[in-house]
Amino acid sequence: MKFKIPIVRIAKHLRKYMLFYLFLVIVVALLFGYKYKVFFKFQKDLVKNMIITLAVVTLYPSMVQLKFELFVSSFFKKIKIIFVALVILFVINPLFSIWLANFISNREVAVGYVAANVVPASSASIAYTMIAEGSIELATLLAMISIVGAIIAAPLYISLYARELSINIPLPVLAKSIMIALITPFILGQLTRYYIIKHRAKKLYYVNSFECKKVEGSKDAIKCIEEKISIKIKPYLSVATLLSMFALVFLLIASKAGLLLKNPELAFKILGLQTVVYASIILTVFTVTKLFNLAYEDHMGIMFITLTKNESVAAAMTTIAIGITAAIPAALIPSIQPVVAMIYIGLSDKVRKILGNKVPP
Repeated sequence: MKFKIPIVRIAKHLRKYMLFYLFLVIVVALLFGYKYKVFFKFQKDLVKNMIITLAVVTLYPSMVQLKFELFVSSFFKKIKIIFVALVILFVINPLFSIWLANFISNREVAVGYVAANVVPASSASIAYTMIAEGSIELATLLAMISIVGAIIAAPLYISLYARELSINIPLPVLAKSIMIALITPFILGQLTRYYIIKHRAKKLYYVNSFECKKVEGSKDAIKCIEEKISIKIKPYLSVATLLSMFALVFLLIASKAGLLLKNPELAFKILGLQTVVYASIILTVFTVTKLFNLAYEDHMGIMFITLTKNESVAAAMTTIAIGITAAIPAALIPSIQPVVAMIYIGLSDKVRKILGNKVPP
């Protein structure tokens, strides 16, 4: 009898108890890192390379799920909303984060905090939008735009703020960091999507596979097959993302356990400042929604794209460009980011009423 791994159940379990496992990983990492601080002190290059590798591995599955082919077809339909979201993503939020970073005394951590707030949106933002019954099309489009925009915005903001703190980060180093942390997994993810999903969908169609053959028109049938393949591999990608994220957070926290245990207020300050960032984002998006009379669905699409950031990118970039200490914010922020997102989802009915939308029965 062939043993089958219950991957769907594992994926659901990890998502359901993600926060519990994340807090557990942080606690164990602190204890482990303190006990083996000599190892982390003398194996900095090894640990750094492991962190970069894990960051790329964590980001890769989300890039497989990103439907970049929707970009052109959807862009001009939502041009006004996209412009509003871009201003929040790449002007308001980064500048506010830079101001808050001045309250962090450790210069490297301060730069890392800025990096944690200028990286692209998390792929989880699309899932949060779906749960909240927001616009999936807008969320997907903004997620793709945030990736393209971050290629320019992230190195620019990090470089400018680092220079303000007298930290010299050569542009070639920042270019290398964005290439490794973002562009490489994006290209690999899209290539994987083409060969595993799109190419296989065409092959299955021509061998008369899947019930999608009943769909009228070959293009619609192939799209139907693509969707079914995407659904089938999604639990595997979800498990891979969560496990690699846990490993990344563990390594980041363990490598700096001495600093965090010696200076615990640093961790609390980072989380406190990030809570202020989330509050400002919610207030800004609400104001913009009322000002431009946006629909509830579009409001949710913008909200979760601006609230959630892909901290794996921040961890890789700061580790490459500055050092592991700068990646501490990227390790801590994921412990509160999903909490804020889920709380907002829980308030969705009240949000509908405030925006003047009827609450569905």
